[in-house]
Amino acid sequence: MKRISELVLYKDHHLIALNKPGGLPVQEDKTGDPSAHRMAMAYAHRDLYVVHRLDRRVSGVVVFAKTKPAAATLSKQWEENKVKKIYLGIIPTADIPASGQLRHYLTYDNKLNITYTSDEPKVGADEASLHYQVLQQLDNFMLLRIDLITGRKHQIRAQLSAMGAPIRGDIKYGSKRTNPDGTIDLHAYKLQFRHPSKEEYMKLIAPLPEEGLWQHVDKEIIKGI
Repeated sequence: MKRISELVLYKDHHLIALNKPGGLPVQEDKTGDPSAHRMAMAYAHRDLYVVHRLDRRVSGVVVFAKTKPAAATLSKQWEENKVKKIYLGIIPTADIPASGQLRHYLTYDNKLNITYTSDEPKVGADEASLHYQVLQQLDNFMLLRIDLITGRKHQIRAQLSAMGAPIRGDIKYGSKRTNPDGTIDLHAYKLQFRHPSKEEYMKLIAPLPEEGLWQHVDKEIIKGI
């Protein structure tokens, strides 16, 4: 894994953003493994507040706040779906439209740590939607741009699986095999949100992982995203 200083995308007096590697949890969990939160606090030499989360197996931008006011302002933007979130994902080649919007109703099972999808409203289910676009063909796989409209637990993983196109390496949601390092090919590529104290919008971009099929992604294709 890279040194923490190599993972820092942005820092100021209010927040710090990392390019989290896949396999690293955002927060401490029952495994006791190192976390992005703990690493960021060691780097910043201060307590930090968790603003949002990424699945452990997912890589990409994650933001921590340095103050309570910043944490409250940022968390509210996430809760109200005011943050623009763009992911890149690799799926098996599938007979799907070149672009489209997916809308499902999701139910998360806490005991099994899995999200179930339904095409119709159900008691206790949350509506979820995303927009996807096929960007590139990669041998037997395809690169997708995913604009996350809502932000539900395992949303992208569950919705793409329901479409018959699970994320590469994601055996929980239908991939035929795991990746050697236990990650899945889903990357939180870009976040746009209002800075917690300045009247300006920020754009944070996380460079792609350097392993696996990510090496074959055409950087020119994603440059203008």
